[in-house]
Amino acid sequence: MKKKHPLTPYLLVLFSFLVVILIGSFFISLPIAQTSGTWGNYIDSFFLCTSATCVTGLCTYESGIGNTLTLFGQVVTLIMIQIGGLGFITVLSFFITLFKSKMQFKNRYFLSQAVNSIKFADVVKFVRKLMLISLICELLGFALLLPVFLQNPTMATGKAIWNSLFTSVSSFNNAGFDLLGATSFVRDPLLASEELLAIPEHLYTYMCCVCMILIIVGGISFLVIIDVFSFKRPKQWNSFTKIVLSVTAVLLLAGVGVFMLSEGIKSDNRMTFLDAVFQSVTCRTAGYATYSQANISPFGRVFSCILMFIGGSPLSTAGGVKTATIFVIFLAMWCYIRGSKVTAFKRQYTTSTIVKAMSIVFISLVLVMIGYGLISLLEMNAENQLVIQNPEYVAFEVFSAFGTVGLTCGITTTLSIGSKIVLCVLMFLGRLGPMTMLQVFQKNMNIESNDHFKYVEEEFLIG
Repeated sequence: MKKKHPLTPYLLVLFSFLVVILIGSFFISLPIAQTSGTWGNYIDSFFLCTSATCVTGLCTYESGIGNTLTLFGQVVTLIMIQIGGLGFITVLSFFITLFKSKMQFKNRYFLSQAVNSIKFADVVKFVRKLMLISLICELLGFALLLPVFLQNPTMATGKAIWNSLFTSVSSFNNAGFDLLGATSFVRDPLLASEELLAIPEHLYTYMCCVCMILIIVGGISFLVIIDVFSFKRPKQWNSFTKIVLSVTAVLLLAGVGVFMLSEGIKSDNRMTFLDAVFQSVTCRTAGYATYSQANISPFGRVFSCILMFIGGSPLSTAGGVKTATIFVIFLAMWCYIRGSKVTAFKRQYTTSTIVKAMSIVFISLVLVMIGYGLISLLEMNAENQLVIQNPEYVAFEVFSAFGTVGLTCGITTTLSIGSKIVLCVLMFLGRLGPMTMLQVFQKNMNIESNDHFKYVEEEFLIG
């Protein structure tokens, strides 16, 4: 008899994302979803659905999704953003357990692994909290953004309401999609849409601030939100909450400082303080932009890539290698230099945690380099002059795709079919995470060996 291969939670997550992308790409390709009334290009539809489900924000439509997709197509896109931000398994489990709190042990275990919950006994309550937090944040964002669009003279009431809802959901899920044209929030008089330029300056600043708050909350981790709003004293917060909040604050402040120094002192195309704050926030996997990424200096672009690679926090709507991963690696290096144990916030961290963190970063860097090499080669063969003259744009695009950010220097629409597929793979791997992908094929990754012997330890020269 053939040996059966049971469906693991990680394989279930992989298949769920893939199924959502394939179904969504079919709907987006339909004439009813295209403003042209004809069948859409399937590669572009597949790219959009991958970007939406992986909450990235990259788009191959030159005029943006607001001008390319009908209301039906925009609704499909928003549904994929919501499913992608929370995870299909999470959404499905919520509706299954909406009126039923009891689940079999095996199903609870599957669900806990799918949503990265440590305590599978309370996983049903956790999923409900997760959905409730998302609903509350998105409704608050919708209410706060509503005045911005209602006072826009170029928008009818219905369209203003829809724009408010779409922008709120997209912001909280760190997706970076909007319906205001192809320039994101960049108010370029020559390229920006009439709807974006019609927003008064004070309301534009207000809109950017609301979106930044939604982005930060969406990327801060649901565990942190639950811990903070449990009304405990800060000293009683768990170490994970302290780590996430500390690293997030450091990265945001460092980003504002770096961008003000590198972009705020230029003679032309100077970045304002609002632009610097927004750039620091949006690089944490959001994808919106108030400043043209093509005008950023080389140093500012490199720092943006670092922020995009780090991304948000574990168990959030954000991507990247995560704040906690970077914290563990730097903490381990610092403690090694000092000759002390790896401790912080009165907790000691295991060797397996350190090895896992380093593995995530190393594998992620390898994937990014492979993606950069493949796209560079494909675009050289396609004689893409924009890429050939600006190879750094490819590196920026690859970091953006893998970090599920969505920022671009303007090359996305010019890429060949092969390069678009490479970016889709990077977005998919970036959303699932390299460790999830490895656990699909290697079931014994987190299981300690039961061998009844131990090899002699040996040290050798390194470095």
